[in-house]
Amino acid sequence: MKFKKLVFLLIILNSCNLQEPKVFEIDVKNFSDNKFVLSDIADQIEYVPLDNTFPIGIVYSARINSNKIVLSIKDIGIVQFDKHGKFIRKIAQKGDGPGEFRYGMDFAINDQNGQVFVVDYDKINIYSQEGSFIKDISYEKYIAGTADGIEIFNSHIFIPDYLMYQDAKVNWILLDTMGNLISKKESLAHPLNSNHVSPGKTYKFEDKLFYFNYLNDTIFSITSDLKYHKAYLFAPSEYRWPKEGLNLHSLSQLYDIFKPGQMFETKKYIFLEYGFQDKHAILLKNKETKKTYQSYLDDPKSKTTVKSKAGIINDIDGGLPMTTSPIFYYYFENNSEYLATLLLPYELKKYVASTTFKNTTPLYPQKKIELEQLANSLSENDNPVLMLVKLKE
Repeated sequence: MKFKKLVFLLIILNSCNLQEPKVFEIDVKNFSDNKFVLSDIADQIEYVPLDNTFPIGIVYSARINSNKIVLSIKDIGIVQFDKHGKFIRKIAQKGDGPGEFRYGMDFAINDQNGQVFVVDYDKINIYSQEGSFIKDISYEKYIAGTADGIEIFNSHIFIPDYLMYQDAKVNWILLDTMGNLISKKESLAHPLNSNHVSPGKTYKFEDKLFYFNYLNDTIFSITSDLKYHKAYLFAPSEYRWPKEGLNLHSLSQLYDIFKPGQMFETKKYIFLEYGFQDKHAILLKNKETKKTYQSYLDDPKSKTTVKSKAGIINDIDGGLPMTTSPIFYYYFENNSEYLATLLLPYELKKYVASTTFKNTTPLYPQKKIELEQLANSLSENDNPVLMLVKLKE
């Protein structure tokens, strides 16, 4: 009888353990050398030329869905195009005048009412979806320096602080649209000196918000009730960012540090852009099998220690690879998932005219023909082309 009770107790304990999901650990020392290409994750590709109403220079950030393309553009502001690339309106103007902003590296859109929230140096400017300035909200008493990101989460304004300054005290704050503090997370890690020029990232997936910075090993998930949890871990190692700061006189120290960049996840994968030693690459982790893959483009002409660029070889139509610059954007809509980046017409035309392109044998030869026709229709000085790929179900 005692033996049966013991067995029953062990079964209960084991079932309890099975209910505790194991946290994914991202360890640069264990990254697989297996490479992936675009057709491994995507099965459709589309190109959307942005019209030439005005010249588009440096693009800071983007928000995209099936109905609109919204970009933050240096020296111009927040600009909206329709799904075909036609210019619709300028939502917010860069400048020093009333209702204008000076910074604008990132912005967010409230899906409930279309309002646009633009990060400025010590405040958030709010605009209607038609482009009328509504008001601004100050965040300077909470965030050290200038905020480096923003999200709208459950109708609250989420502003991250990635601990880049010595007086940083929080990881993030949540404000209501009146500017009242709803909640905040006090930081347990603090930069020890001003050499911490170390960013972090925030992304949304399903009904959660995710956050990480260089000084913490934990990647946090924030749920709709505004509680936060441990989602993933960066494995502690000698390659993590040193809390005592960097010796900026020695570039070799910077190269030897694992530097996570853009991160997001899909239904099947975790994507992480990173830099480490001689590599700038994209890590792909299968959430079900836990296997990892990488994608990068060899850059033998590089004059630095880094001999590759983060990008995914395009074997769907044989065109330019999908790179992480200037944008590498994920969105989910109508049960489908998409990745987006921007291509420069002069680079596209040059590549399509090259022997490398002509010798490619893509999975979809007709798509190769269509891409060549598109490239030939463009001028070198045209505005960028949005490259969209649909991820496999």
